[in-house]
Amino acid sequence: MDFKRLTIVVGHYGTGKTEVAINYAKFIRESGKEVEIVDLDIVNPYFRSREVRKELFDKWGIRVAGVEEKYMNADVPAISRNIYGALYSKDKYAVFDVGGDDVGATPLGQYRHIIKDQDAEVLFVVNVNRPLTKDVESVIEYLKSIEEAAKIKVTHLVNNTHLSYETTVEDILKGQKVVEEVSKITGIPIKMVTVKRELLNKVPDLGYPIFPIDLYMKTPWDKM
Repeated sequence: MDFKRLTIVVGHYGTGKTEVAINYAKFIRESGKEVEIVDLDIVNPYFRSREVRKELFDKWGIRVAGVEEKYMNADVPAISRNIYGALYSKDKYAVFDVGGDDVGATPLGQYRHIIKDQDAEVLFVVNVNRPLTKDVESVIEYLKSIEEAAKIKVTHLVNNTHLSYETTVEDILKGQKVVEEVSKITGIPIKMVTVKRELLNKVPDLGYPIFPIDLYMKTPWDKM
């Protein structure tokens, strides 16, 4: 599966964007490229790339940019200027983990002119197990609202339908049916189908790249 120098990951709140961003950055790193994650989520106080920044760097040499260290745990809109380094770098790849919904995608708009001139792809992550993106119509509505807020076009769809640790093959297949219909209506191609690693051997051939996912995000109650 090919990848661009810049990958922008967007979607509805709770779709699993951060897990996709982390695993995709690992995939790029394992392909022999230097890569960093740009944490642009200034909306959600949980499930942010910055929460596992030490593990990412210690294990794979992946840095998390976007929020200054002193503001790492603050729920404030404090975006670092080091984002421009990721945008303009000629050698390093970057995966942007963008906040959920149109509100979370709005900060991306200030970089839209730079992104449009770069080798970039915008992945719209879909989880039909979320109540507000449970069918074709609602997914398309959310996709359009994020495009409008970020002033940037989605280039690919990602079926990331899941229930965290409780995900089944049936969940993935249900999501795939919806995502294929969204692709048919919008003309936006499907980039990949994410599958929790332990389910890899149970998922049938869907005609699209299967992307293994390891889970890194933990809820506050899981950390207790």
